[in-house]
Amino acid sequence: MTMNNSDTEIFRSRHGMRSTIFVWGTSLLIWFFGYCIIASTGPLGERLFGASIVFLIGSIAPWLWLTTSYRITQGTLHLKSGMLHKELKLSDIREITYTKERGGCSFAFSRQALYIEVEGSDRGFRVSPMDRNAFVEALEKKCDKLRVINEDLN
Repeated sequence: MTMNNSDTEIFRSRHGMRSTIFVWGTSLLIWFFGYCIIASTGPLGERLFGASIVFLIGSIAPWLWLTTSYRITQGTLHLKSGMLHKELKLSDIREITYTKERGGCSFAFSRQALYIEVEGSDRGFRVSPMDRNAFVEALEKKCDKLRVINEDLN
């Protein structure tokens, strides 16, 4: 979904089936362990404290999964996933590659990702906006030196 507020566009992250199963399966398993702590024997206060810690740990992955977004403003691209934030200057973005198989710092929850190369960075950034084409078009409008490479067409 793209939202337009003045000159800002926000793109939500695409959620692939593998990452969805991994995030929610892992969290449910961790939360189950929290339930097991509560159901065990021992002092109630200690069990509640331990279960609270486990439930909080199990909530980290869904928090990342639910809050990942990409915001394009006049001069920057903001990558956000839970407590993780990265701000890239649009003037530093050199290349975007449609790919499934590149590394880098990942803000993607789908294999249908874009790889963004930034000047002055050893690693790029992976993003997976729901509408990859609209995301690339929005960046092309604001990045003068942007080069787009199609490795896959899916």
